[in-house]
Amino acid sequence: MRAVLPWVRKMVAKSRSGQTLAAHFRQELRPDRWIFIIGCYNSGTTLLREMLARHPQIAALPAEGVRLTDSLPRPEDFGWNRMWCRCVEHIRLQPGPGMEERCERIRRQWSLVVPGRPTCVLEKSIANTARTPFLQQYFQPAYFVHLVRDGYAVAEGIRRKAQPTREAAREFGQRYPVSLCAQQWRDSLKCFDADRDELGNVLELRYEELTADPVSCLRSITEFLQLPTPADTDALCQFHIHGVQSVIVNMNADSRRRLSAQDCEEIDKVAGEQLLRLGYERD
Repeated sequence: MRAVLPWVRKMVAKSRSGQTLAAHFRQELRPDRWIFIIGCYNSGTTLLREMLARHPQIAALPAEGVRLTDSLPRPEDFGWNRMWCRCVEHIRLQPGPGMEERCERIRRQWSLVVPGRPTCVLEKSIANTARTPFLQQYFQPAYFVHLVRDGYAVAEGIRRKAQPTREAAREFGQRYPVSLCAQQWRDSLKCFDADRDELGNVLELRYEELTADPVSCLRSITEFLQLPTPADTDALCQFHIHGVQSVIVNMNADSRRRLSAQDCEEIDKVAGEQLLRLGYERD
C-alpha cells in the first residue's frame, strides 16, 4: 500500500480536479531550499534529476512541475510540443501584481506529491529556463543548476523525439526541421544568459562533464546546495531513466552520427556563434 500511495498522489496531482482541490485545501510547501534544474530539452536534465532525487535531504517532484499545477504555462498548451521558443511570450512570467497569489497556489498544488516539510524540494521543468527571475522572486531561497550540452546533439535529439502537434504539425508536418531545434537550443542559452545576473545562486554544469565523472559533479552540486555529500555517491549515480536501468554514458557521438552534413550546416547557420563560444566544434 505504501508503494502505491505516491503513484496515486501523482495521478491526482496531474488531474485538474486534483489541482483545484489541492489549491483550496493543501498547505503550502515551504522547504529550506528550492532547487530548479534548468536547460534545453535533451540536455540530460532528467538524468541529473534522477541522481539528485536519491539524496536523503532532497524531495523531488515525481514529474515536471508544470504538469502538477494549473498555474505554470507549458508550450504544449499552445501547440508547441518541446519547443517553447515559438511561444515564449506565453511561457515567460515576470514578477508583478497577482503573481504571489499564483505562486501560493502552485506551492499548495505541489504539496500534494511532497508531503511534510522537506529540507529541499527539487523541480525540473524545461520551460522554467525562460522564467528564472520569476522563480527567484517567489520561491526563496532558489538554487538553479543549469545544464548545457553539445548543441548538435541537442538539436538532433529534439528533432528525433519531439512530435509536432496542432499549429506546429500544420506548419512542419511530422517532425521539426533541425534548424528550429537548433533555435530552441540557442534561445535557451540566450534566455539564461540574459537573466543570469539577476539570479543569486547559480551553478552551470556541462552534460559532458556529468557523464564523464558523475561522482565528482555530484559532489560539486551538493557543495553548491550546502548539503552533505552522501558517503556512497556511486549508488546515486546508478539510475533508471525512461524505464531503463543503465550506466551513465555520453551519447553525443551517437546523436552526431545521425546528422547529415546539410543538417550540420543548418545548425551552424542558426547557432554557430553559441557553438563556437562554448567550444562545440563541428566534426
